[in-house]
Amino acid sequence: MSDRAAVTSEETTDKQDAYANFDASADHDAESETEAGIAPSTTGWEWTQDELIAEIRESFALIEPHGPAAAAWFYDHFLGANPRYRKYFSDEPAIQHRRLFQAVQRIVSDLDRLEVFLPYLRRLALRHRKFGLRAAHYQAFGASLMATVANFCGERCTERTIAAWETGYGLVATVMLEAVADADSVAPPYWEAEIIAHEALTGDIARIVARPLEDTRLPSAYQFRAGQYAAVETAALPRVWRDFSFAGQPGNEEIEFHVQLGRAGGVSEVLVRQTAVGDHLRVAEAEGELAFPDPDRVARLLAVAHGTGAAPVYALVADAIAEGDRRPLTVLLVSDGGPHYLAEAFRALADKHGELTIEEIVDDLAAAVVQTHNAATGPGGGCGAVLVGPSAMVDECRSALLTAGVAAEGISSDLFD
Repeated sequence: MSDRAAVTSEETTDKQDAYANFDASADHDAESETEAGIAPSTTGWEWTQDELIAEIRESFALIEPHGPAAAAWFYDHFLGANPRYRKYFSDEPAIQHRRLFQAVQRIVSDLDRLEVFLPYLRRLALRHRKFGLRAAHYQAFGASLMATVANFCGERCTERTIAAWETGYGLVATVMLEAVADADSVAPPYWEAEIIAHEALTGDIARIVARPLEDTRLPSAYQFRAGQYAAVETAALPRVWRDFSFAGQPGNEEIEFHVQLGRAGGVSEVLVRQTAVGDHLRVAEAEGELAFPDPDRVARLLAVAHGTGAAPVYALVADAIAEGDRRPLTVLLVSDGGPHYLAEAFRALADKHGELTIEEIVDDLAAAVVQTHNAATGPGGGCGAVLVGPSAMVDECRSALLTAGVAAEGISSDLFD
């Protein structure tokens, strides 16, 4: 989600990558030396855009009902053909399979909407830049993709079908590799960062402040926006990256995360229990689009945040105050028990804001969301919303807001799972 100042448990906050979770920079064989982009299919087929999209979508319709099985089959084929990459994968294959299939679904769905398709591919490529992926890895991935298409389309898979997927995947790979090449020329894929503060906010939540160190090869300051997040790697768990939101404001030399204790042996547990001042982290470039709607679109705001999901919301509110945005804003804080750990910090922001209301919600969140929206949408315009938390909570709140009349484009969200 965004520079998620909220780091939550592995089970609820960790984001998995859609493609292979491996660090190709560790491989220096002949395959990883291939740097050229993958060209579209050279099978000799001639396509109009409509014909190409139709062929891909018609064949994907045969695969889609078997999504989890197809994703699992793909990874079995990929790792069977490329066993040296197995050590770089996470230990949560079901989540990884789901993320992969969701990415393919989205790409196929957006093939005829380049204004959505191309930015998504670039974001996907930049997200995987920290793994050091190169053209050879995309080629290996593409080979397993073609095998999966052939297997799940069965007798309905023709030479034309494979040629269409090769052409489509060639476009995808070319766009992604070009995005990586552009980014590699101006900034490193991740920054080394030294921890300068580590303190307990509650029994299972730690505040961690780190100072990114400039890369001598590509000197550039670490940059992020309020509401964004970044993937973090610890020395104790090499090649295992987990996403955490930024809790602090941009514009200084420090980054802040609020990390909730996760499963034993996970990145969150390492950060909370096994990390101290002076230790180093790797922090990938900032990602995410979480933001309040612009003032010219809505006059009132609502934010709903679960647990450490309040951290990026806190950063957004602090940034809004700094920018002079004093639109009426209600923040609903949701915790699993007891007072919310950031409630007092938000109340301090309310004194500076002037139009900020803080409420802690124990149950019936959807009703509270609708009530807040209805109370806010008097004269002066509609309500825009930011939702941060587990997918079930976000889906529940989004549905309630849409039913209440909030426009879909007025809702910005960040999922923890």
